Amino acid sequence: MMHNPLIESLSRTGSYSEKELVFLEKELRLRELKKDEVLLNKGEVCSSLCFIISGALYQYEIDSDMNKNIIDLNVANEWVLNHKSFTLQKASGYYIQSYENTSVYELTIESIHKLIALSQTFLQMGKILEHSVSRIDFFDRKYTPDEKYLHLMENRPELIRKFPQKLIASFLKITPETLSRVRNRFSKG
Repeated sequence: MMHNPLIESLSRTGSYSEKELVFLEKELRLRELKKDEVLLNKGEVCSSLCFIISGALYQYEIDSDMNKNIIDLNVANEWVLNHKSFTLQKASGYYIQSYENTSVYELTIESIHKLIALSQTFLQMGKILEHSVSRIDFFDRKYTPDEKYLHLMENRPELIRKFPQKLIASFLKITPETLSRVRNRFSKG
């Protein structure tokens, strides 16, 4: 049968029968990405959901000074997609790239439609999309750098272990120097 963390992740969206999981397994495509390989380019339409089996991915935009501004960080057992591009089927404004060698299960939008036609139960998968919006909600609030880092430590500590300080700082929308001060305060507290 299929990768257990994937089933665990899906079980948080609803309940699926053995038969439905077999349908799903037939639609999944395994993709292996090398370190720094691009999964989605800016300007392409995001037409897949990807579940990370191992490795890590990050979404970013490049600003006018050619800096990478981190939009999202994803690690094993998480779903990754460009929410806006996927739901609207419009060109992506961001890149999605592997931070290290990464394995994902890919589920195309065509496969999702096929699964929904087989069983309305697959409509529950829409809850996967809610996570990608939660980050936007988080940064719409006015949190201090300490509050942002604490939120990350409490809710996604694996990001702190996996990614370098520069990417974490960009993700939190603070400078690496500010992140260093925040981390020092937390290590002393």
